[in-house]
Amino acid sequence: MSKELKMSVEGRALAFVHANPPSNQTSAPVPEGPTKASSPRPAIRRCCNAWQRAFDADMAKRQPDICAEIFARGPACAAYCNAMPMLSGFDGIRDFIACVAHGVLIEAIPEKRAGHLLYAAQVALATLQREPKPPASGPQWPAAPPPPLSK
Repeated sequence: MSKELKMSVEGRALAFVHANPPSNQTSAPVPEGPTKASSPRPAIRRCCNAWQRAFDADMAKRQPDICAEIFARGPACAAYCNAMPMLSGFDGIRDFIACVAHGVLIEAIPEKRAGHLLYAAQVALATLQREPKPPASGPQWPAAPPPPLSK
């Protein structure tokens, strides 16, 4: 990529940031209230809470300034990733993907790492789809006995 083109992209990004200043919130709020069992919101909430706890704990050790906030994000981002659901079962994979997407939005997960994590989710989902189906439930009749051996 040429330097002129790169500068124009950076210039456009800066213009966008200046035209759309960030709000005081660092992430989109996760709606409170009842959630369905199949909703990824509890998983996202768990990851965000882990991020906030780690951030607050690290900030408590430092003098409050902009540099402290930058350094406190490191342990907070690691805590976010450690709180993500396991890649097991369809719901776990779906929640994992939702946490990765939300983590990218709030800048808890770098885009390059997000690509690796989403690939891992894709592999887990493909493996899940190829698992043998459990036997159908219901009465299982015993197999007929083998014929007697003749002498």
